[in-house]
Amino acid sequence: MNRRDFTFRAGAAIAALAFHPMRGVAATIDLPGVINLLVPFVPGGGADQLGRDFAQAAVHGFGRSTMVVENKPGANGAIAARFVSKQKADGSSLLLGSSSTQALGPLIVKSDVDPIHDLTPVTLLAETANALAVLADSPYQTLDQYIQSATKQSTTFGTFGAGSSGHLYGMVLASATGAQLMHVPYKGSAQAISDLLGGHVQSVFLTTSALDSLSKNKKVRILAVTGSRRTGIFPDVPTFEELGIKSLDFNGWFALFAPKGMDPTLAEDIAKRSQSVMKDAAFGKRMKDQGYDWVGSSPAELKDVLTRSIEIYKAVLAKHPIGV
Repeated sequence: MNRRDFTFRAGAAIAALAFHPMRGVAATIDLPGVINLLVPFVPGGGADQLGRDFAQAAVHGFGRSTMVVENKPGANGAIAARFVSKQKADGSSLLLGSSSTQALGPLIVKSDVDPIHDLTPVTLLAETANALAVLADSPYQTLDQYIQSATKQSTTFGTFGAGSSGHLYGMVLASATGAQLMHVPYKGSAQAISDLLGGHVQSVFLTTSALDSLSKNKKVRILAVTGSRRTGIFPDVPTFEELGIKSLDFNGWFALFAPKGMDPTLAEDIAKRSQSVMKDAAFGKRMKDQGYDWVGSSPAELKDVLTRSIEIYKAVLAKHPIGV
């Protein structure tokens, strides 16, 4: 399967979203007064910020329900996924899952939670690129300089977890270039960034949203981004593909999942409500500024994206196996 199929703009299902009958339809089901949004990473990282921004904007679609963010980091999302899978499927508990936690992680580390059968897909929220970054005062001005150095001596790169997309991207980069890249996993982007700024790791592979403010404040230098085209958040930064590394032309995503057995009508309703948060202009601007391409899908479309993502990661791992 062509990795370009991984990007949602290229997929027929996602291309059809603009005409999906869900859009513009008012939600009619009463939800619990408090909805717990489980974020599988520590506070302060890109995923955590997305969750908090989404919860704040939820007032535009979730009526009298209040969405509360709860962080449950660890095991690349497995702890949060296990917790949500055991809750009532009444809309009171939702998981902010990602391509790393729901598609890639379970392929690398065996989990007692099956991403397809133990959770209910609700809606694909957004797509995001990953980026390789070093400190602003690093001697590496370009990706080529970074790789040349890393082929001569071991170079560390931090990510938001063992089995995360950043972990896979780093191993693919190493395999494609011969670079000696040593993975250093953290429980979230914030910890990885802290160690980069403290000089404990030489580079990080994180989402563009996690690196946005650091880049704007000139604390880090972005060497390259994943995906088949440049991201709006870093328009001057080339893609790995542009720089000759074509095996990194796919991006990650974030989505909402619910406990297994949720009534399809309720899942559709939550998806509709989630789409309506884009009525908050400030939220839409934050998503764009942080490098997210907002999608907003039906449960069926998310299930399709999850299945395709797992297939693509399986193919990548067959060529670039990684250990944790």
